[in-house]
Parts: sequence; C-alpha cells; structure tokens
Amino acid sequence: MSGGDDIFISPEEMIDHNGDLHNLENFMSIFIAYNQKNIAEAKDWDNWPEWELCLTEIKDDLHFEQEDDSEEVIQERKDWLALMQFIHDSEAVSLNGYTITIQGNHGTKFRFELGLADEVWLFPGEIEAHLQNIKDIVTRRHLPRSTSYAMFRGIEHSLGDYWVCPEHVPKYGGKSTAFTHDNVLGIERNCEVNFPADTLDVIKKCIADTEIWIAEFERDLQAIERAEWMEENWPGGIPDQDWEYQ
Repeated sequence: MSGGDDIFISPEEMIDHNGDLHNLENFMSIFIAYNQKNIAEAKDWDNWPEWELCLTEIKDDLHFEQEDDSEEVIQERKDWLALMQFIHDSEAVSLNGYTITIQGNHGTKFRFELGLADEVWLFPGEIEAHLQNIKDIVTRRHLPRSTSYAMFRGIEHSLGDYWVCPEHVPKYGGKSTAFTHDNVLGIERNCEVNFPADTLDVIKKCIADTEIWIAEFERDLQAIERAEWMEENWPGGIPDQDWEYQ
C-alpha cells in the first residue's frame, strides 16, 4: 500500500475483485485494505482507495483524487472514510452482507441497507430480492434497473407493528398513535448534507435511541392532524388530487 510498511498486506491481496463489492461488508473491505496502518495505530482513516471503487456504485466523481477536485468532493471522501471507520470501530454496529444492524442504547435494534446508486436507505433484504429478480428474468428482453428505483425504502426497527413509544423517550414514552402501525421508520434524507454524512448521523441517532423516536412520533401526530383536517374539509377527497371526491 502507498507509504506503507512490509507488515501490511497489499490491497490487491485483501480485496476480492471478482466478488460482489455492492455487498456492504465487501465494500468496506476496500476502505479497510487502504487504511491498515491507521487501524493499527488507532488513527483517523485518511487514505482514500484507488481504482477498486470503480467496481462499486459509489458516485463516479469520487473514484480518483484529482488536483482540481471541488471542496464538496473532498469533503464527501472524508465523510465516507469517517462513516466506514465508525461502522468498523463501533461495538453497536455490525454488518451482515448488505445489511447494517445497529443496537440502540435502550434495547431497540435498527436495520437497513445502503442503496449506493441512488443514495437511499433500503429496507433489509431489498437488494438480495432485487438481484434474485434479475436472475429470474435474465432471459427476458427488458431487465429491471440495477439501482434502488423499485426497492422499498426505509429503516427497520425491532419494536414491531403497532409499536408503543419507548418509556425512556421524554414526553411521548409509553404512548402510541393510530399511525404507529408498522416497523419502518419514516426518516427522510437530509439533502443539505452528503449521503455518507447523513448516514453516519442516522446511525448515531439510532444508537442514542431517543431523538429518533421523538421525530417519528411527532411525524405521526402531524399525519393524524392532516387526516383529521382532510376528513373535516374534504371527506370525499380533494378535487384533481384524489380518485373520488364530492
């Protein structure tokens, strides 16, 4: 590796270039291979991988470091390195194939996958199901997109359907609403920050396991208020927006 010592293994030997590098465990192996010295010395990861990222769905303009790179691109590379290091180092985060599992501080588990091409969070199992679908229809003329276009987006939590807000959550602990009916968090991307920075923020919120429930519960309360307003003002639906209206 560049600037490395003989005790470290060459990235060429560590990375399975013929394997599935969309698999998050394998994707992370690229960053690990190039940051072995930082890992050994317990330093921040700062060594950006080389050509192997071309084999993944990470954005093209991040692949190779250039002298004229914009500040945004440089920062996004730093944020990818920070995200990979956090996942690697955190005892609360584990990887299994495409799926990230996060153990919250108050007992709840969260799981999701990274849709690199579209930069979205996918419900666990979506990527494998999509790949299997491609295999099943590979002889057909028109194949589905290889991105997360048709995949279900969301972060799974372990409270199950019709969940009750955990007791430790201020103000809402122990409460439920008619809208808390499934085990999917409705967190949306923060478009003001790049994907790796936003993903790291979400992982940390899942670990803290408090703020994320306040936001989710208040989102349900807003949905209830909207539904009540609709029922009062447009019980048959809004013209030109709903199939049926009065």
